[in-house]
Amino acid sequence: MGNTTQKHNEDYKILTNDIFKRFHLMLGFSEDFIRTEHQKFYATANNGRSKKSQIEELLHDYLPPATRKHTKQLNNSLFSAIDTNDDGYVDFGEYLMSLKFFQTESPTERADFVFRIIDKDGNNRLTKRELEHILTCLQEYHKSLNDSGVTEMTNDGPKSATERLFQKLDQDSSGDINVSEFVDGWLKDNTIRTLFTF
Repeated sequence: MGNTTQKHNEDYKILTNDIFKRFHLMLGFSEDFIRTEHQKFYATANNGRSKKSQIEELLHDYLPPATRKHTKQLNNSLFSAIDTNDDGYVDFGEYLMSLKFFQTESPTERADFVFRIIDKDGNNRLTKRELEHILTCLQEYHKSLNDSGVTEMTNDGPKSATERLFQKLDQDSSGDINVSEFVDGWLKDNTIRTLFTF
């Protein structure tokens, strides 16, 4: 995902005009929105370094319904995607960037973000294991959807759904899925979009 909003070792506790301008230009958020999210973020992570449990609380409204166990697993995957500098914490810039991707209207940006959530080890390749993991986390969410394509895809469980998705997405038959294959599948196949749009 890349953290293009952050300068090295920047502290966001005080929002300067430069920070407002940069976030607005890069993410399109208004000053009021940034200020509101800043208050929310620092009320939860007062030192400006959010842990996994705090991110789950902050992004609760964006996450699909799941069992407690699967919510924790999904949150771990989400945290890995948001923690762009891999320091084990999410700062305010990383948090705002995640909101941009949750709210984006761009199908390509959305697909790229979902890919990064699924790509737990961050190697830019999706394995069957990673895909099955996310489909397992989303089982409760999929049951709540009224979509025949999703029902047909997931009816026999996550393992079977993973095999079907791999047949659709692994265009070069390499045994894993790269970003362009995933984005291409996302753009062309409504069932794939519905499976991962939350």
